[in-house]
Amino acid sequence: MLSDDLYQRFATLVRERTGLSYPPQRRADLAYGLQRAAQQLGVADLGQLLALIERSPVAWNEVIAELTIGETYFFRNAAQFAALREVILPDLIQRRSMVRYLRLWSAGCATGEEPYSLAITLRETLPADPPWQISILATDINFRFLERAREAVYGNWSFRETPEYVRDRYFIPEGGRWRLRNEVKRDVVFAQLNLVEPIYPSPQSGIIAFDVIFCRNVLIYFDEATTQPIIQRMYDSLVPGGWLVVGHAEPNLALYRQFETHNAPGTVLYRKPLYAPPFTPVGAACSVSTPSSPLASPPILRPPPATAPVPSSPEERLRHARNAADRGDWAVAQAHVQALLNDHPLFAPVYYLQAQIAEHHGHLDEALACYRRSVYLDPHFVLGLVGMASIAIRLQQRDLARRVLRQALDQLNQQPDDQIVDLFHNETVAEIRSYITLLLQHIH
Repeated sequence: MLSDDLYQRFATLVRERTGLSYPPQRRADLAYGLQRAAQQLGVADLGQLLALIERSPVAWNEVIAELTIGETYFFRNAAQFAALREVILPDLIQRRSMVRYLRLWSAGCATGEEPYSLAITLRETLPADPPWQISILATDINFRFLERAREAVYGNWSFRETPEYVRDRYFIPEGGRWRLRNEVKRDVVFAQLNLVEPIYPSPQSGIIAFDVIFCRNVLIYFDEATTQPIIQRMYDSLVPGGWLVVGHAEPNLALYRQFETHNAPGTVLYRKPLYAPPFTPVGAACSVSTPSSPLASPPILRPPPATAPVPSSPEERLRHARNAADRGDWAVAQAHVQALLNDHPLFAPVYYLQAQIAEHHGHLDEALACYRRSVYLDPHFVLGLVGMASIAIRLQQRDLARRVLRQALDQLNQQPDDQIVDLFHNETVAEIRSYITLLLQHIH
């Protein structure tokens, strides 16, 4: 039973951690989800569940899996996909024809129908010769949804607004269900992300420089105080001229006042102004470790528990330091960095993390010096060059920024597009080159 006291405690905890709002009229929904989570976790009552989730991230994930809603289907809201084909993509094709590279983000992707719909739409709409490169990041807070999305097998109900010829072209029948073709699956990378956490935009997590963001039927579950900073972070995550698409129940001109408003048949679109000032992304304090994924934005993974043993090799010790920074344990991160500097004073990547910690705390001169040291120790360390440029831009040293960014491009142009540049974040040559090109456009 969800007593008044437990209701207040659970509602507060859920709102603080996820932004999900459970006012009194949604108390029954909260109780239902919590009871299902308790059954999954094998606890006797909701009081025990509260005690468990306060100390166990695994238990907390189970609660989130029961509280979040995943009702979706392919090409949901046909008017918005028509606007993508007829308004957004023609605009981007014209402006990005020299680069021929687009980045999209499906925020709150549920079981994957939306990002795969985006991938199919781009394949149907973008010019084929010469081909365009696309990168679609799809995130959700619910780990169960993400598992189903990665599997990419769907029943007939998911295709209730999908033309048969599209289903037959991009899916393979399999035991009464439909499996997405691998060439489309490869266009999308799925990652767990809590939109409420202020860890984006960040080049290290891949959440930066998007041409299009779809965030539909997600913000309606947040109150305005939670929604406003999310929209600001999405604005900052878009390139100038980038487009934001939200659900029909979510338009609020006060919240989207920084955007240009564009009316399309049956929907409203928001575009970041073409001449919006450049945004300096957050540093590596918000970076995360990821598995390999060529030609796509890297996933966001949770760091290991703080009690994990400290690895012995420099690379593993650095990963441990990064995880501490990800958790906001700055003192711990700095202690690991200092120990690494003492034991491995010629290890370039540790100076890179040192620079990012300094940048997070606003010590720009110190950060620039550390980035310089990383490049001095490893002249081929592209991320050190990008870090130098980021600080140089903030310090109005535009000539330095141009010089090091061109040096970084020279390095990248000698490598294949899908080669991993940074083993910790698995960012590819193509991704880093795209970001560098954006920075150069801003400072010319």
